[in-house]
Amino acid sequence: MTRPLPKKVGRPTKHHDEARAALIKAARDKFVKKPYDKVSIRELADHAGVNSALIKYYFENKEGLYKAMILEVTGQVMANIQTHLSGNEFTSISDVFRSFTQVMKQSPEFPLLMLKEVILNQGVCRAFFLEQMGNSHVKVIDSVYKHFAAQDKIKPNVDPLLFRISLMSMMIYPWYLRELMHKMEDVEYDDKFLEALVEHNTLLMTSGLFQSNEES
Repeated sequence: MTRPLPKKVGRPTKHHDEARAALIKAARDKFVKKPYDKVSIRELADHAGVNSALIKYYFENKEGLYKAMILEVTGQVMANIQTHLSGNEFTSISDVFRSFTQVMKQSPEFPLLMLKEVILNQGVCRAFFLEQMGNSHVKVIDSVYKHFAAQDKIKPNVDPLLFRISLMSMMIYPWYLRELMHKMEDVEYDDKFLEALVEHNTLLMTSGLFQSNEES
């Protein structure tokens, strides 16, 4: 009787890109909902629908998968923000809020990952996250201030650092509250709500930090 050949451990059963992408997606899904040390390799593999040995094959270990996921999510968000807010593509602060909202709709887990990494320190990439925020995100936000300041649209007594803090808070903090708002207020972050949020934040910024009649 011919015995079946043993399955080779660590060899992809899916197309390379599909298997790796499935594991990255599983990491995004699981690490947002649970602390890093509460997510097992088997849980990640099962969620991705692949052999758990593929984590070692592609990423060496769970930490490698986690860092690869962080790199992908952060890189995607930063690239999208820079694309949306680069040059003179925006003419009003509402354009800035609206562009960021479109980016967050594509990667809603990013603010939660940032919260867990930077504030709660529940992951293993805190230093990387801080470096990325310093080198990329803050520079993009600073470019927003410089863009409007160069056009004399911002009140002269507005501090650039405090402007950045206010803008970042309005852009990111609502996404921290997404699940809470759904449970407490039955709020869905659909297009209608997000557009209302954009208009609300625009009103706050233009009323407090911008010159009169300089922003619509």
